[in-house]
Amino acid sequence: MILLGAVTLSALMGWAGRAGGLKAQSLLSQDEQTLKRAGVAIDGPGLLAYFRRRTPSGTEQAALKLRAAQLGSSRYTERARATDELIRAGRPALPFLREAARQRDAETSRRAKYCIQLIEQNTRLGLAAAAGRLLAERQPPGALETLLNYLPFVDEAWVEDELRKAVKKMAGADARGERMLEQALDDKQPKCRAVAAWILGASADPRQRAKVIPCLVDGSSEVRFLAASALVRAHEPKAVPALIGLLTGDAPELAWRAEDLLFRLAGERSPPVWLDPTNDNQDKKVRGAWETWWKNHEAKIVWNSLHLDEQPLGLTLVAESQRADGTGRLYECNKSGDIRWQVAIQNPIDVQWLPGGRLLVADSRASQVYELDTRGVIGWKHAGIAPTSVQRLPNGNTVISSYQSIIEVTRENRIVFSYKTQGHTYHARKLPDGHYVWIDASGDIGEIDDKGALVRKVKVGNGLAWGSVERLRNGRYLVALGGVGKVREIDATGNVHWECNVNNPNRAIRLDNGHTLVASHGDGCVYEFDANGTERWKHACVGRPFAVQRR
Repeated sequence: MILLGAVTLSALMGWAGRAGGLKAQSLLSQDEQTLKRAGVAIDGPGLLAYFRRRTPSGTEQAALKLRAAQLGSSRYTERARATDELIRAGRPALPFLREAARQRDAETSRRAKYCIQLIEQNTRLGLAAAAGRLLAERQPPGALETLLNYLPFVDEAWVEDELRKAVKKMAGADARGERMLEQALDDKQPKCRAVAAWILGASADPRQRAKVIPCLVDGSSEVRFLAASALVRAHEPKAVPALIGLLTGDAPELAWRAEDLLFRLAGERSPPVWLDPTNDNQDKKVRGAWETWWKNHEAKIVWNSLHLDEQPLGLTLVAESQRADGTGRLYECNKSGDIRWQVAIQNPIDVQWLPGGRLLVADSRASQVYELDTRGVIGWKHAGIAPTSVQRLPNGNTVISSYQSIIEVTRENRIVFSYKTQGHTYHARKLPDGHYVWIDASGDIGEIDDKGALVRKVKVGNGLAWGSVERLRNGRYLVALGGVGKVREIDATGNVHWECNVNNPNRAIRLDNGHTLVASHGDGCVYEFDANGTERWKHACVGRPFAVQRR
């Protein structure tokens, strides 16, 4: 057994700082190129104009609301005109169309869904996120107000997350930012109240946090969740009952995120129950268990010692294929092997958690990559490629490998990078510096730059049955060598710094605690090994695990 090489803390911190700065600069550079290709000016005035053009005035909002109501008109000409005008309005019409799509009237719902489909097919979702990040960097006068006005018309969870971060950055730099956020707490638009609560609730100033407490009983579940999530991270006990209340709310995706926070708060003292996306009655049982837990433990929590974002959930996500009946599934289990949830999938090869409790899935048999939630509802997808691995990037793009290629696609499924790997490529990742790295059946790691020029090739084995590659924080590679029976940490010259024997490993990832999580195709098990290669945890699967992730 070869142990991990010694690396000083200061060296690691220095590398992490440089890597973080490099990643941020790389993302901003990509944003600039994305906006330029779309014809969007990237200076301050141009970015302001981009958002202002897409923010309907009060009069325009009233007109959109009226047109959405007219989708169910008794007159065909009025229905047709409303449909055409809503489609031309584009994404600002989506909040009104979403509401219309939920109406019981079949014609209203049908036409609204048709409009939504066309609008989503013909708009570029990632542009707003890119423009928001650049606006926060440029910070021209009026930027904060402009973005707050635009937020109610964002209809994509990932974009909304990015724009909230941009608002937070600008509010901290604008002398009027604090006052504007305080005013936004009373805004009639829930998304404005939500972002203000999320930012002020995390303030180091207890007076600011106190102003967010009323948001815990807001009429909007989104406002309640973002207020509670910020306040509980700031060690505010009053936020806990609000999180528990969300478990039986009308927003399942927020219920799951609230439950995750509660698990992080409770740690090993968590109730032995969890939400079940297939059982509508389970939420009441779960809420009751957490109410009992809070009653028994409220006085015992040592808030000053808690760092919720660093507190692991202890849950392992598994992409499992080749079950006895020929099917596959995604599921998440705890350390005892109890399954928290599961979703049937044809042949999942890779999976990644996304913000907001969604999953990015590579389904090779279906020749698709798609997003879905833990109820199995599919959202975004990219079809026509049999994937071997998948990766969501910070800019919203998705990197997909197949046996013969690596591609990067936008949210609109436009291919912005393509490279022929000329071999059975098993696993690929894009690095913070813009390079792409992959491992193939010949046992080679390849690395290319963003132009497709070969940077290096490293021999790590021969005749692999499957494999994975991960760039570690120390600059080395962690590789799973299926067929060779090894998991290794190597440097750029191929020198081995750590290794562990595993029967036909498909995937290996390095955990925050320094342990290594491995999916073994040969044993049909998931293992956790410490730095000495000692087995610390084992989970037996029903089929063959191809990918794993711990959170």
